[in-house]
Amino acid sequence: MELRYEDGWLLEMDADAGVYDVYDEKRCLLQQVTGNQRHLLSGKDKRPMLYIRKGKQTFVVKPRALPDTGVVNFRDLGGYVNRDGQQVRYDCFYRSAPLCDLQKEHVEYLQQLHIQHILDLRSDMERKGKEDIHLPEAKYHPISAITFDQGMDVKGSFDFATLLQQVDVTLLKNMMMQVYTKLPFDNPAYRLLVQVVLEEEVPVLFHCSAGKDRTGFGAALLLLLLDVDEETILNDYVLSNQYRKKENAKIYAQVAASQTDVEAVMGVQKQYLRAALQAIKQRYQTYEAYFQAEFGIDETQRKHLKQRYLYPLNM
Repeated sequence: MELRYEDGWLLEMDADAGVYDVYDEKRCLLQQVTGNQRHLLSGKDKRPMLYIRKGKQTFVVKPRALPDTGVVNFRDLGGYVNRDGQQVRYDCFYRSAPLCDLQKEHVEYLQQLHIQHILDLRSDMERKGKEDIHLPEAKYHPISAITFDQGMDVKGSFDFATLLQQVDVTLLKNMMMQVYTKLPFDNPAYRLLVQVVLEEEVPVLFHCSAGKDRTGFGAALLLLLLDVDEETILNDYVLSNQYRKKENAKIYAQVAASQTDVEAVMGVQKQYLRAALQAIKQRYQTYEAYFQAEFGIDETQRKHLKQRYLYPLNM
């Protein structure tokens, strides 16, 4: 199920269902729809919430992307279904590119999201000249999610648009794989992210330079905590290619590299995130052991997180 804007709200369904705009005992039916079709819905709400009744189960659907933020690749992690059939709650976890170059209307829209914490996962060098515009209600945390120790002097930058002009593409790809295998371990940035979530100080927004790599792993981490399966997580991860398409086209026009090379570096590939997930399992065998060792989260705490951040199975 996907809801997106295209001259009106389009609902893409894979099964017969009833669509409601209010969830209560009577249920306000908007329309009955059949599967494998796209359905144009009326309404002027910028980001509507719908309730989809399929059989005996009700699902919540909201648009994943938030284009009114003025920020590239700004997405909500809500809506994904975990192994138990429960959905991740919307309006808790946001991921994006940096919050710079925002207009007044963008700031006003972001304020309406009531974000409590912003984790800027970039290095100090990446932030210089591209500082986030701070939101009055949010606590801002500049906390780098990666430091380079591969012997290559990139001055703490993970800005691949710049690195494409400085470093061989093959070397960049290899470095990307190495970086992904290091992200999951002994990482203060992700420990802070998990702490914020544990303390229920949400919504939380986390971002890096492109909103795809360090941010992509952070998103995977939260979805893993809520027991979303790996394939769903990988599919969310590669959505960055879709939402960064225009931005990557601009970069392609500016750098002396082939389109294939730009896409390989400025886009994401499942093999990168798989490398991180495999590194976790090689070291800890299970995600349960990983969360216990790296974040101090036991099964009782994980159960509490699921109760807090998942919609009930039978709404």
